This record gives sequence, C-alpha cells and structure tokens, in this order.
Amino acid sequence: MRLVLIKRKKPLKYGGLIVVTLSLLTGIGIFALFSWSIGINPYYVIESILTTFIFPGIVKDFLILSLLGYALLIAFKGSLWNIGAEGQMHMAIIASVYVTLILFFTTEKSLPIHVSIGVVLLSIVLATIAGALWGGLAGAIKAYTGVDEVPVTLILNYIAYFIGNILVYGPFRGKYVWGYVRTDLLPAPYKLSISVKKTITGDPIVDTLNGYLVEAIIYSSWITALIIVAIFTYWLFNKSSLGLKIKILGSNPDYLVTLGVNVKKTTVTAFMLSGAIAGLTGALYYHGALWRLEYPLEYQTMGYGYLAILVTWLSMLDMKFIPISAYIVSALIMGSQRVSSLPVVREAFAVIGLGGAEIAFRLLMFGSVLLSYSILRFIQDYEIRVVKS
Repeated sequence: MRLVLIKRKKPLKYGGLIVVTLSLLTGIGIFALFSWSIGINPYYVIESILTTFIFPGIVKDFLILSLLGYALLIAFKGSLWNIGAEGQMHMAIIASVYVTLILFFTTEKSLPIHVSIGVVLLSIVLATIAGALWGGLAGAIKAYTGVDEVPVTLILNYIAYFIGNILVYGPFRGKYVWGYVRTDLLPAPYKLSISVKKTITGDPIVDTLNGYLVEAIIYSSWITALIIVAIFTYWLFNKSSLGLKIKILGSNPDYLVTLGVNVKKTTVTAFMLSGAIAGLTGALYYHGALWRLEYPLEYQTMGYGYLAILVTWLSMLDMKFIPISAYIVSALIMGSQRVSSLPVVREAFAVIGLGGAEIAFRLLMFGSVLLSYSILRFIQDYEIRVVKS
C-alpha cells in the first residue's frame, strides 16, 4: 500500500469561499493567539481589526490594491508570476516625476486648465508606458531565456529602487527641499486629489457614510481609472483572442504551440499589460497621494506591489472578487497598524524586551493568512489516495 497525491478532477463545492474565509479567520486567530501569549488582551486586537472594516480611511488602499490586483491577475491567469508590481510602479513614478518636476515644473499655484490636463495626461501616459516596458523586460527574459520570472521580477524591483535613489540624490533632487534628499513637491496644478472639508455630526452612522463619500470625492479620478481597468480586464478575458491565449498559456501552453501561436510573444504581451496597469497605478498614486519622492524609495509605495499578490490570490483569480479581496486586505492593513500602535501592545513589547518590534508584529497576520491559504488551497486542489503497490 502507498499514498498517492492526485489533482482533483472536480473542485470542492464552495471550495474557494471556504479557503478564503478560513485563511482570513486563521490568520486573525493566530495574530490574536500570539497577542495573548505575550500578555495582550485579544479583545483589543480583534476589536481594532473588525472595526476597521467600516473605517473610511481604507478607501485609498482599497483603490490602489484593486488596480494592482487587476494588473497581477492578467499575468497570473497565464501562470506568469509577476512579483514585480513594486518595481513597475516605481519606474512609472520616476517617469511622472520627470514630466512634472523636470520638463514642466512650475511654482505657480494655478495654470490654464488645458495646460494642467495636458501635463497630467502626458505624465500618466508615459508612466503607463514605463510600467509596461519594465514588465515587458521581465517577460522577455522569461520568454527568450527561460529564466524563472519570480527571481527576475524581484531583482527588477530592487533595480528600480536603486535607479530612483540615484535620481533623487542627483538630477531629481529638489531646489526647495532644505537639504533633504527628496524631490520638490508636486505643483498644485498637477494634483489629482480633490480637497473636501469633512463635517462631523456626532452620529457614527452618518459620519461613517459621510466619510466614505468624502473619500470617494477625493479619489474620484482613481475610481474612474478602476472602472476603466475592470472593464478592460473583462473585455480582455471574455471578448478578445489575446485573453483566451493568456488563459490557455496558464493551463496548456503546448496546445498554443500546436495552434501555431507565438507563445513567447504572448508571454511578453501579458507581462506588458500587467506592467502597464501597475504603471498607471503608480502615476495615480503619485499625482493623488504621494506628491514627491524621498530617499529611500523602498518605503514610498508601502509594499503595495507585494500586498497585491495576496489580493490576487485571495480572489482565486476571479476578477469579480478582486475588489472584495482588496477591501479585505486594506482593512487588515489598517487594522494591524491600529493594533501595533495600541498602548497595551507597546507596553507588552517593552516588557518582553522587544520594544520597537511593533511594526514587524503586524506582518505576522499577513504571514499567517498566506500560510493558511497555501495549505488550504493545496487541500482544495489535491487529494491523497491509498492505492495498492
């Protein structure tokens, strides 16, 4: 008798929903259990995380992660593991900085509307192209050399960081930064975020709804971009031959060869589309929230490119669930930040001699979610059978 690992012919009923739900609950559970083990009341941990799900402040992260989720979905559908959204975003931001702070820098607080729109559109277009080229570079290395794309995209992330750091130290360093190693602030005419005054009524329901409305107005340009990207992704995988080729590439690349399809070209194209959306996201983030680059660049995007991997996996590669998983991950980000900043957490870490480790503490939950997801996804996709030798 021996044990044999066999891929399931039919997926488990409601398997995707079960995997995602259990992964989240397990991750939060481990997070709370570890908190209890070092003397932190789990109630504060769970309460901080759960209340974040109705906190308007997560809208910005939700929009960024949704856009990046769609970017990675295009590559992942073809079993092309694009781990380089961080680098693609950074190369896009560098392109936007060049346009707004080098080519068309201004100290004026207002410009003719056609000038402002023209500069912003040029910045976004060049940023999108930069992201596409950076993603296409990884795709070309994968397609024409056979080198695994995971280490390649990771290395390209750090190359993008180094390029940005060199530029910020050199030609991109601002004239009005008072000795700091950073660029000048994005001129006001090129900012995409809308300034809105928030009113507080004292009614928690009204204030929460009003908060979401205010955030939606502030990031209305991001919402518009997200709708366009979602429609494009739907069209790509449901109406275009390219999307069909990408899906077949992920399931049976040999079949594409028998059809005479250029697999290398399809690989590069998928990476370029993925990088283009990541580049678009980088431009929107720069124009709508970041507004300048500072040394070191690694901390400028808050790890969005890596968090988007979790978003895409939790969606089970289903585009309908990208916004849902992005909302969940955004809430977990904010919730873990709130937990790590609680006085009881800081006191507990000080007592056990780990003062300052609160930032690493919040990463425990994401690691727990990913580990749980990997194990449960394996159980969903495979089964173990006992057979006679």
